[in-house]
Amino acid sequence: MATILVVENETAIRKLITQVLKNAGYEVLASGSGEDALDKARKYRGDIDVLVADIVMPGMGGADVYAWLKSERPGVRVLFISGFMNREPMPGAFLRKPFSSRDLLNTIRGLLHGGSAGTSG
Repeated sequence: MATILVVENETAIRKLITQVLKNAGYEVLASGSGEDALDKARKYRGDIDVLVADIVMPGMGGADVYAWLKSERPGVRVLFISGFMNREPMPGAFLRKPFSSRDLLNTIRGLLHGGSAGTSG
């Protein structure tokens, strides 16, 4: 099964996303900051298939995490999440908070099967 790196500074949201993904059978690396996510990614020896990252976080935001991760692991796909409306074109997929577990899983499955998946917002 795929490995997903979740980067979300809000603890409750991070835990919920992590639990939904684990219940669906994914291996999850969870982090509360961009800097910590990069540290975990450096130490993780397996593939990281998808990055789920909040766009707006204190310190390093999701787009910066993705740029670094993509340079180190070119095959990684990305799902950006945010409570704010995204107006700039972004690579990958986008889900606007709040989103359902079903929307999250459907978007992840779409990314893993080669598409950028639909966006919601």
